[in-house]
Amino acid sequence: MLWIHRYTGFGLSLLFLFWFLSGFVMMYKDFPYLSRTEALERAESVPSPSTWVTPRELSLKHDLPPEGWESIKVVALGGRPVYSLQDKAGKFYCFFADDGEKVPPISETEVRSIISRFTGSEATIASVEEMSELDQWTPRTRFLPYLPAYRVHLNDDKGTVCYVSSVTGEVFQKLNTADKIWAWLGAIPHWIYFKDLRIRTQLWRDVVVALSIVGTVMCAAGLYLGIIRVRRKKQRQWAFSPYKKVWFKWHHYTGFAFGLFTFTWILSGLFSMNPWKWSPSTSLNEQARTTWQGGVLTPSLFTLSPHQALVALENINPKISELVLTQFAGKPYYQLRMADGSHQLLLGDRIYPPLDRLDTKAYVRQVQAIHPETIYPEAKDLRVTELMDYDAYYYDKHRTRPLPVLKVDLNDKTNTTYYIDPSTTEVLMKYETTSRVNRWVYHGLHSLDFPALFFRRPLWDLVVITLMLGGISVSVTGLMLTWKWGKRKILGKVAIKGNRRYPEASSQRVSQ
Repeated sequence: MLWIHRYTGFGLSLLFLFWFLSGFVMMYKDFPYLSRTEALERAESVPSPSTWVTPRELSLKHDLPPEGWESIKVVALGGRPVYSLQDKAGKFYCFFADDGEKVPPISETEVRSIISRFTGSEATIASVEEMSELDQWTPRTRFLPYLPAYRVHLNDDKGTVCYVSSVTGEVFQKLNTADKIWAWLGAIPHWIYFKDLRIRTQLWRDVVVALSIVGTVMCAAGLYLGIIRVRRKKQRQWAFSPYKKVWFKWHHYTGFAFGLFTFTWILSGLFSMNPWKWSPSTSLNEQARTTWQGGVLTPSLFTLSPHQALVALENINPKISELVLTQFAGKPYYQLRMADGSHQLLLGDRIYPPLDRLDTKAYVRQVQAIHPETIYPEAKDLRVTELMDYDAYYYDKHRTRPLPVLKVDLNDKTNTTYYIDPSTTEVLMKYETTSRVNRWVYHGLHSLDFPALFFRRPLWDLVVITLMLGGISVSVTGLMLTWKWGKRKILGKVAIKGNRRYPEASSQRVSQ
């Protein structure tokens, strides 16, 4: 145990210190991404020209495959509506909705116009760079379909940079100098988000899992040693460490006080990667999603022109940022997303007044379709509640997740629960027994987001900061022991080499 703790500590003490220091930043600053709210707010309003190609007509014109679409939406590009279709592999196919022609690659001149509309002419453009591969600020594979793209530097005080896809014309990333600094102090060292490693997703996962496993073993060995080496002295109640050297003693003290937190923190970091896929996803799998939709997402079902959907709402809310083609229970719906974050549903195959939400019974029927009685007879006994506020599993520290939501609890073997947004037909989250366990051993132990503490700010901040300072003290004392050990080893080797070169000097010291 001593050998394990010593040598793994030598290798990880500095990394642990970086993890804890970056954790302070992570409490308040995540990796910079263009938020969905800002993207909708700044997006160009979808126009409604007099001529419009319906999704069904578009599908027939270009002989599009009837299935395999991950998403289909209508956005605006230079004052014209555009169909943006994304297949299961992530590739985008874009067509103008007014004539059905394919959208050509976006030019630099068009990019300048897009940024001018996106920023509202808040700042001029300093430079535009072409990019054909991911960089440090777009390190995830989900950004690959947007390439090639343009990196646009604005001439403002914040040093703002926007990323525009030459495929879709979308602004898919936005950050400034302050965001970059906070990322280098927080998310990048904390998540090991270095571009050359992060874009290799499997390698990055393997590295994080391996380091977390070694760190967990190191902490467990340290906890064991810290407990068995307690030597309480009668005269000095708090002097329970057998060590006399300062750094050994304080490493024992800080490890004894904060070692358990350090252990659970590293262990929960391991579970954040869902190693060996032990916990199911909180999203619907492909089969369940197809059942929920009542089939694959098919453009041919949308026989009603989006123009009629836009006209139906132009007097209600003139700023429509996106029009998303949604399928639920085999029926097509247009989901209109407004700049203010609100939603409206319209049927996609006939004229019908806008819907604020669908009937709860419709959602219950689709949940039962995913869990048919022939396979899950116990799942027929379900309970439906409407949440007006967050609970222990559906929550958000920024309070941006939609409310109210329908919570559907099934009495099946895995105690499945669905959280459904009734205004968009979307299943927001799905929990089973193992995913609930993962929620507590990952988020609970890592972020301390227990309901009794998490929503009581600044109490949560004080508790987390105190524990983080304790973790830093353990890491610093361990780092000092590593430094002293390395120093002794290096000086010892120098001394041995010196003795071999001048043996008479060594014999004189021995005789003295």
